[in-house]
Amino acid sequence: MLVYRSTVAVAILGGALLVGCSTPDQPTDLRKDGPPNVTAVTVMSDLKTAVDPSPPALSRLIETATFCRLNDEKRPGHVGLPNFSTTQVCPEDLSKGADTPGTAEAVPPAWFARVCFDKLLDPNVEDLVPVTPANPTGPQKGTLMRTQPVTLKCNGVDVPYDGYYAPGGSSQSWPCGPGLFLTPVSAVSVQTGANCEIGLKDIIHNKKGESVPSDQRSFTFKIAPMKLRFANPDPTDDGAQNGTFEQDVDTPVQFYWTAAVSPQPTTNLPAAADIQIFEGTSAAICNADVGTLTRVPDAAVVADREAATATTTALIMDLFVGSDPDHAWKPETFYRIQFAGTARVLAAQGGPAGTFPAGFKLCFKTSAAM
Repeated sequence: MLVYRSTVAVAILGGALLVGCSTPDQPTDLRKDGPPNVTAVTVMSDLKTAVDPSPPALSRLIETATFCRLNDEKRPGHVGLPNFSTTQVCPEDLSKGADTPGTAEAVPPAWFARVCFDKLLDPNVEDLVPVTPANPTGPQKGTLMRTQPVTLKCNGVDVPYDGYYAPGGSSQSWPCGPGLFLTPVSAVSVQTGANCEIGLKDIIHNKKGESVPSDQRSFTFKIAPMKLRFANPDPTDDGAQNGTFEQDVDTPVQFYWTAAVSPQPTTNLPAAADIQIFEGTSAAICNADVGTLTRVPDAAVVADREAATATTTALIMDLFVGSDPDHAWKPETFYRIQFAGTARVLAAQGGPAGTFPAGFKLCFKTSAAM
C-alpha cells in the first residue's frame, strides 16, 4: 500500500502532454458545412472512473465538461479511455447542458482546458516549431504562443498560456476533437478557487474562413480549491481505524494536497493545538473517549512541508512527533490522529485554505525500532 501510493503520487505532475502535429485530413464524422461550432469545453479534473473508483493521485486523464452545446449530436458523450474505463463527457440527453455548466473545476497543480469543435479549423491557428530547437529539421510540435487565439483570464487577470491545435478526434474519441488544447505557462500563478474565463478570437475559423459564432465565444470554469487528496496511511486503509495497521516507526504520516503547500509552516500549516495526537499502549485508544486519553504535547507535534518547490513532493504535508522526521514515532506505540475544525492548510499559490475532512481519524500501531 505504501509503495503503491508513493509511486502513483509521482505521476501527479508527470502526466503525458500531447503535442499538436501537422497530420493530413482524413475522413471523419465531422460536419462539412457551416461555421465551426464549439461542441464542448472541458478542463482537467480529478474525477473517479469505473475502473479506478478511488484514484489516489491525479492521472491527468479525466476531463470534466464546463460547456456542452445543446441539441448537438456531434458533442462528446459516453467515451472510452486509454485505461479501458469510460467517462461521460456530456449528458446523453442532448437537451441537457454540462452537469457543471460554467463551474467545472480544473484541478491544480498543473491544470489545462480544451475547446472542441465540430469541424476542422484552419491549421494556421497554431505554429509548428522544432521539438528540439537545435534540430530544425527534426520532429515538430504545435504552439499557440504567437497566435494567441483565445484570451484566458482568472479572477479578471490575463493568464499567459500556450497549447496547440489537435486536428484529430471526433465526438467519440478521447480526448474530443478537433480542438484547442490550452495550458497556462505557470499554472501555480493562479490562485486555487479562482474564477476563470476563455474568450475565443476571430483568428479561430474553419478552412473556408468562417469564424466561430458570436454566441460561442465565452466560457467559464473554476480552479478547484485547496483540498486533501489522500493521506498515507489513509483512514480507508485496512486497520487504519482500529489500530491493526502498522506504521513504520521512521515514516511520517503524509497528507497529499491538490496544490503545493505554502512554505511558511508556522503560519500556513495547522497549529499544533489544532492537531490532536493521542498515544497509548493498546488499540483501545482508537475508540475511547478522548477525555480519557494521553495527548502528545503540542511542543512535540510537527507539521512540515516536505519540499520547498512546486514539485510533486511540495504537495505533501508531513506529520510526526519529535524533532526528527527520520524517527517519526515512538516504537511499538499506538497513535490516534484527529484534527480540530480550525485546522487549515494554505496553498503556496494563494486562495482559500484547505481543510481536513470532517471526522478524519487515523489509528495505527508503530513498528519496532529499526
